[in-house]
Amino acid sequence: MLKAFQNMKPQDPAYVPKLKELWASLSEHIKEEEEHDLPALEAAIQSMAGESESMAKSFGRTKAFVPSRSHPSAGEHPPFETVMGLLTAPIDHVADLFRKFPNKTISPNPSTK
Repeated sequence: MLKAFQNMKPQDPAYVPKLKELWASLSEHIKEEEEHDLPALEAAIQSMAGESESMAKSFGRTKAFVPSRSHPSAGEHPPFETVMGLLTAPIDHVADLFRKFPNKTISPNPSTK
């Protein structure tokens, strides 16, 4: 279903109906997570109050070693996926710094004053 949509152009008459179909499926998934998965997760975390902070720190460290962007051409099979992830993660993180910088546009050019 998604592959067919990815190859569509917005001008295609089937584009909007397919988008609505995909969104309906996604909405159902989101509803299920909000009503079932997240409450179960919250209950489990509350029962492990001391471990929660430790797990959060561990997760933060893990994020440093994984790419922050999707790289579909990198492959999906270990060990190549792991190697490509370790190689692309630093590049992604540096690129992310530049995506966030600068956060203010200066106009007109201050060097002309």
